[in-house]
Amino acid sequence: MRRLTLLTLAGLLAAGPAPAHVRVHMHGVKGPDPCTEPDDRAAFDVMSLKSELTVTALACHQQDKYNEFMRAYHPAVMDADRKVENYFKRVYGRKSQSMHDEYITTLASADEQDGLTNGTAFCGEYSEMFDEVMSLHDASELPDYAHSQALAQPVSFKTCASVPVKAVPSRHHVTRRKST
Repeated sequence: MRRLTLLTLAGLLAAGPAPAHVRVHMHGVKGPDPCTEPDDRAAFDVMSLKSELTVTALACHQQDKYNEFMRAYHPAVMDADRKVENYFKRVYGRKSQSMHDEYITTLASADEQDGLTNGTAFCGEYSEMFDEVMSLHDASELPDYAHSQALAQPVSFKTCASVPVKAVPSRHHVTRRKST
């Protein structure tokens, strides 16, 4: 059953201003460590948000809200996915597809683990995120909103130079616990 859930998450995730320059490194993976553009970090944040919403939809039986999110933000989510994919191509070359797949799988697994760790509180805490996302004015606010949330991210970001990040306030402030 757990394997089916992860495969489902991986399939859903594949479908679809931060620090100025950051270096991204996959945990436990040795490889290039270049500085990235602000758009790369924003794209990673949006993919993390999408993953969290996917897990929330499946765990909390909120597929309708997930579908509404994807209808509203599909172009922005697909753009973020392309940017993350291009990042892996730029950094890992021939290994890009396997590294991208590892990233998506690790991200989904981290979000699923968070749901298991939080137990019955998970749905109450994370379901409000759908309402918060749908209350944004437009897709341009999605990266800042995603960056402002306590979301799982299986990569490290090392800042080369910093620029302040604009916070997008939540309509409903939710203190989310993250497992370490």
